[in-house]
Amino acid sequence: MYHSIAGKILGYNASHLLFNGRPVGAQPQALGRGKTFFVDSAIDAADGSSPDTAVGTLDEAFALCTANQGDTIIVMPNHAETITGAGGITHDVAGVSVIGLGFGNQRPRFLMDAGTTVTYLISAADAYLENLVFAAGHADIVRCIDVTGVYAHIHNCEFVDNVADENFLSAIGASGADNTADGLKVTHCRFLSADAATLAFILAAGDIQFPVVQHNLVVNEGTGLATLITCATGKDLKRCDVRWNFLSSKATAGNLFISNDTASPNNSGIIAHNRCGHADVTTTHTMGAVGGCRFFDNLSASTDAVSGFVLPAIDADS
Repeated sequence: MYHSIAGKILGYNASHLLFNGRPVGAQPQALGRGKTFFVDSAIDAADGSSPDTAVGTLDEAFALCTANQGDTIIVMPNHAETITGAGGITHDVAGVSVIGLGFGNQRPRFLMDAGTTVTYLISAADAYLENLVFAAGHADIVRCIDVTGVYAHIHNCEFVDNVADENFLSAIGASGADNTADGLKVTHCRFLSADAATLAFILAAGDIQFPVVQHNLVVNEGTGLATLITCATGKDLKRCDVRWNFLSSKATAGNLFISNDTASPNNSGIIAHNRCGHADVTTTHTMGAVGGCRFFDNLSASTDAVSGFVLPAIDADS
């Protein structure tokens, strides 16, 4: 039964009102006073107000958004973009969420190409990314996402090589001054690379307060600083929450999980329930001192023939 003089535009099924065959309200919606905009490279229309009039690029959608009102950008299944240059995409509107639809090969895919400095730049506060795939289209891209805005949240995104010898050195970087990436949250992401040059999953150039890094999977062939987090010399993690991450690399020495050179009490927070596989067979197995943080139940394994053992060692104090 249909309810429109135009014919089969409005209708219903057992549980939804339908518009052009789509359940009304089925897409993720904006928050608060925000609006919802759509991106689809197969449509590439003008106003972005619906899936049928979606704009063709993510930057076009950002231009439609208003800061701090809860706007949401929906990136449609099979959307594809090639990004070039530093800040080739610039997430510069505060409080905007970018949510990709689809699973497997249907997820929106961004090919980061043409040079080592290409980035998705998050310069605005309170940015949110979900369910996007970023593929390296050039050798040794320094970082894929560069975070210089506070309280960015990157969730369920994937970072991969496009083909052999096209790779990210790091998936996520915080390249700004101290505290410009405070509140950075990275959850349920995957960083998968077959390239031996791969370095850190997260690379921090300055101090970061309140970082949350949870439930991420990093599998790479990196033999150098192939860590979960690497901090620049003298830089700190304050009140951090680093839990339930899994890392597999070919690193043979050094800080195997977190590379941080500052002493207690400069850092603070909890590093717990992480799993680190590596190739350090010297019995050193340094997970990372991170002076001031507290370690609980972190496991380390240097070969594929054994399960991990607790590092640092379990406290023997009475």
